[in-house]
Amino acid sequence: MNTMSLVLLIIFQFNFAFDRKIEFPKASPVSESQPKQMSFPSVSTYTILKSFDGGFTWQQIGDGLPADLKEEGFFVNEQGFYLQAGKVVFHNKSNSTGAQWEKVPVEVRESKIVKSNGVFMATSQKGIIRSSDQGKTWEVVLNEGGVGIAVEPIKGGFAAINYNTESKTRRVRITYDGGRNWQAIDAGLPPSLTISSIVQVGEYFYCGHPEGIFRSSDAGKSWVLILTSIEDKVFNLAVSGKVMYAIPRAGGC
Repeated sequence: MNTMSLVLLIIFQFNFAFDRKIEFPKASPVSESQPKQMSFPSVSTYTILKSFDGGFTWQQIGDGLPADLKEEGFFVNEQGFYLQAGKVVFHNKSNSTGAQWEKVPVEVRESKIVKSNGVFMATSQKGIIRSSDQGKTWEVVLNEGGVGIAVEPIKGGFAAINYNTESKTRRVRITYDGGRNWQAIDAGLPPSLTISSIVQVGEYFYCGHPEGIFRSSDAGKSWVLILTSIEDKVFNLAVSGKVMYAIPRAGGC
């Protein structure tokens, strides 16, 4: 197995005074068959946890943010993680090792369109759509009766989540020919209506699922639960290089 530097970033709300010090116990190493369960103090300030060892140990980096911050969304790119709050965007670089945040122009926004090998992909009310002419025209390339939930670039292609009206679940697909043909990679995942995301880091696929974060080392043929969910939230996953961010949200949204 190739060794890679994997960073998980978890955002959630705690009920306590912002300046209170938090001590997080180090997690013991677990096997692939033993998903990690996190336990946190019952408190409520905006907190961000970051791990540099695949989720075995964590550090609190949210102390660098305002105590009254009202988060309105997040996104990532090759420069790192961005958190929007009103007219302010806070940026944490991928290689930052502590509570290091900077304000950046609000014009920095998330792009909902992704591209790979000259092909653009995006979600739509009709499913996953594709453009091969720099976005001038679009066609539906993945439709299962419902809306497109998410689409991400992977090595040599795209991974997508679509709502299937027949099974009434969200399905996970990948394509390596620009969206002409798709294959299912969710046979090893528990069926769910709230699967939130599918990303690739190195040779691994990761899926944000209501049960937690699943990882696949064989392109989706099989999956292992590596981190259990927090309360009733579903992890939203995003990637910046070899850095992966996981943000728990209610209902996967």
